[in-house]
Amino acid sequence: MEKYYVEVKAYPTIGILLLGGVSDSVKRIPRHTTAGIAYTGLNDEIYVKTDLYLSNERSGIINGRKIPEDSSRSPFIVIDKYKNDILKRHPEYSEVSFISENKNVLSGSSDAGAAAIGECIESIFEYNINIFNFENDLQKISESAGRSLYGGFTINHANGKESLTDEILGPEDFQDFVIVGCKFSDERKPSDVIHENIINHEKYQERVKNSEIRAKELEKLADSGDIKGIFEAGERDTLEYHSMLREVDVNIITEEMQNFINKISELKQEFWNSYIVTGGTNVFVAVEKGDKEKVREAAKEFNCEPVYLKVAGKPDVISKNF
Repeated sequence: MEKYYVEVKAYPTIGILLLGGVSDSVKRIPRHTTAGIAYTGLNDEIYVKTDLYLSNERSGIINGRKIPEDSSRSPFIVIDKYKNDILKRHPEYSEVSFISENKNVLSGSSDAGAAAIGECIESIFEYNINIFNFENDLQKISESAGRSLYGGFTINHANGKESLTDEILGPEDFQDFVIVGCKFSDERKPSDVIHENIINHEKYQERVKNSEIRAKELEKLADSGDIKGIFEAGERDTLEYHSMLREVDVNIITEEMQNFINKISELKQEFWNSYIVTGGTNVFVAVEKGDKEKVREAAKEFNCEPVYLKVAGKPDVISKNF
C-alpha cells in the first residue's frame, strides 16, 4: 500500500514571562498569562522533527522510545480526536501513528513536539480546524505549545480555564540579536514539580494578577521595536520566578549556574546583555550579534556548553503525501 504521511519540523521555546501553574494534569491550561519565543540554531539545526503517518498498527515513538499507553501527555490525546476524520480519506488504514525526534534541543522540546503534531494535523485539514480549540487541545501535550505553533515572539493570555496565543513579533524583528544558550546539565526538574509548588507561594496570586499587566508592557515594547526591553523584562521575571521557586523548595539554579550569572551581570558594564533561566539547567544570554563571542569566552570559565541561537518561526512542513 502507498504510504500516507506528513513530516514537520517545529522549533523549541524559551519563556520571557515564565509560566508557573497549570489548571489540572489533563487540560494543562496555564493559570496566568505568559510570553515566550521559539528558537533554533543559527543554521536552523535545532528542531523537533515529527512524522505523522497512516498504519494498521498503532505506534508512537519519541526519540527512539515507544511511549507508554498510559502517558498523560501522550500526543495520542490529540491525534485520537482527529483520527476518524483523517482515516476517512484512506479507509484501507486503521491507525494514525507518529515518530518524533529531537535534534540538538537545549530545552522546550515538548512545546515543539506538540506544535509539530499540531502542524501535521492542521496541514491535513488545512483551514477546517477551529484554532482556538485546537491550541487548547495541544496544551494537553505541552502547556506552552502555542509559542512553538506560532513561532517568533508570542504572548499567551490565560486564566486556567481558557487560553489563546497572540503572535506579536516575527523572527526578522530579532535579526540583530543572538541568544547564547549555555547548558550546564541534562538533569532538570519535571515541569509538574514547578507547577505544583509555585502555586503555594504567598505571592502567587499577586504574580497571576501582575502577569496581564506585564504582558501589556511587553506589547508596548514590541510596538516600539524595543527588543532589548523585551529581554530585560525577561531577566526581571527570571529573578522573581526563581526567587519564588527557592522559597517553595524548588531549586533550579545550581551554584555553578549562579556563578556564571554573576559573571554575566559583571559584564553588563562592558556590553549589553540580558539573561533568562527557565525551568531547566540552561542560562540563555541575549546579546547584540557582535558581542556573542564575548559570552562564549566567559562561558569557557564554567562547566557549560555555549550554543548560538536565534529566534525561529512557525513549524515547517518538510514533505507530505496525503
